[in-house]
Amino acid sequence: MFNNNKQQSHGHQGFTLVEIMIALLVFMVVMLGVAGGLIQALRSNSGNVVRAEALRLAEEELNRLQVERFSVFGTSAALTAAAWPPDPTTIQDVLVNIRGGVMTFERLSQVTDLVTAAVALKRIDVVVGWDDPGTGGAVLAPTNRNRQISLSTIIVRSDQ
Repeated sequence: MFNNNKQQSHGHQGFTLVEIMIALLVFMVVMLGVAGGLIQALRSNSGNVVRAEALRLAEEELNRLQVERFSVFGTSAALTAAAWPPDPTTIQDVLVNIRGGVMTFERLSQVTDLVTAAVALKRIDVVVGWDDPGTGGAVLAPTNRNRQISLSTIIVRSDQ
C-alpha cells in the first residue's frame, strides 16, 4: 500500500526550478513597469502641488491690488505705473513650506495705465516664478526662473 501512494502522488510534484525562474522574471518585468508608472505619477502630483501654490500666490497678490484705491481723488501707491521689466530689487521672494520642504517663489506685479477715451482703466499683471530642478528648461523673463505663471486683470476707476 505504501508503494501505491507513492505512485499516486508522483504526478503532483510541483514546479520545476526553470518554471519558478520564468515566473519570477515575468513578475519582475511587470513590477518594474508598475514602479515606473508610480514614480511618474508621484512627480506629476508634486508638480501639480507646486503649480497650485504658485497660482495661490499670484491670486493673493492680484486680489490685494484689486482692492487698492483708484479714483480721481487719489490713487494708491501700489497702483502707480512702474517700468517693465521691474528693477530686481522689486522682486519679492516668497518662501513657502510644501510637503516638509521650503520652496522659494519670486513674485512680481506690474500696473499699467490703459488709455481710453471713455473710462480710466488700469491693467494689473502678476507673475510668479519658481525653479523646477527635475525638468530643467530655459530661464524665463522676468522672474529668471524656469517655470512661471501669470495672471492679469483690468480694473476701472471707482468714481465713474
